[in-house]
Amino acid sequence: MSSHHDHDNWLIEELKKSMITFDENTTSLLEGQKRSFELCCTLLREDDDLSRGGKSRRSIRQRARKFLKDIYQSIGPEVFLLCTLGPSITRLGENALRIRLSTIQTWWCTALKPQGLTTVATELCQAKTISSLVQSKDHDTNGLSGRRPSEYSALPVTKRNLETESDRETRNVQGHKRKKVLTISPTDSNLPTVHEQPVLENASLQGIVEVFDTYMCNAIRRVNVDGESKAAITMIFPGWGGPVDCLMSLDVCQWGIAQLSMTLFNVKVEWTECVLHVILENGMTLTTETSEITLKGVEDKVINKVFGSGIYHAIAECAVRRREIAEGRNVTECVSMTLTQNGAIINLSLGLERGLRIQNKLYT
Repeated sequence: MSSHHDHDNWLIEELKKSMITFDENTTSLLEGQKRSFELCCTLLREDDDLSRGGKSRRSIRQRARKFLKDIYQSIGPEVFLLCTLGPSITRLGENALRIRLSTIQTWWCTALKPQGLTTVATELCQAKTISSLVQSKDHDTNGLSGRRPSEYSALPVTKRNLETESDRETRNVQGHKRKKVLTISPTDSNLPTVHEQPVLENASLQGIVEVFDTYMCNAIRRVNVDGESKAAITMIFPGWGGPVDCLMSLDVCQWGIAQLSMTLFNVKVEWTECVLHVILENGMTLTTETSEITLKGVEDKVINKVFGSGIYHAIAECAVRRREIAEGRNVTECVSMTLTQNGAIINLSLGLERGLRIQNKLYT
């Protein structure tokens, strides 16, 4: 393997192989999987000096351990579990520095996730206190300190990295190297492969008014890029033949959460110190002490009202929405909103053709 692209694809294929062993009703691992998972748990518990074995072996195990920690903290328990079941610790350690977490995250955002995987991953990670194990510090020597900052900064904002990425963007975007933007026609026969398409970040203020109404334009967080004010919008065009061709993320200001939560999902949200309360239409209240929670399920007419006809038609074009309609579902999971103490991230799954049109408006 000679490039980041090769190493990314290698890991994604390994994760896919592990994922097909799960379905909606899976409740436990296979015997061989249990052994692999235990080996990785042992790796996480090893002392920082990893004193056993020679220098080369210690280096590989340190890199594998740091990579597993990064996966758990940045993407979540499901992908962490898949990483422990597929490739060996040695292969993970050998390839860790060449694998881009942003690419793995993008694949995961569009993958079809069996409920059994989520159930098993959550239960195992809680039973083995993985969240505590990944907090322990690693030496930088031979770890992932060689990973370039850009390989983290392109992570799409999702459940495990919302607050960290949002805060980092606010603090460090001054002087950030802006990515090259492609202006692409959907009918262009020379349209580049998805792997060549960049993650597009920070839309122009002139562009957002062509897509969203005044309220949404104001609700999207502003960031400073090279002294110029931009809108915190990210667009990604995944390239693994999954059901989502285009993923858009909107970083929403804290003041906009209450109205958007009520309008989109008909729920009321309140923070009491560090506890989030989600009050449902029937009066039931959900509470969580975790830093974030994701809401899903929006009606078509509400999408049109909040995001405008352009986004509405782009979502209708998405394969996921077409499948939902065929199944008779009146609400769509193509719109989700993840709440944090600092604001919220709204994720929109769009079709390719209309997604490209929207991209051309936002990033020209």
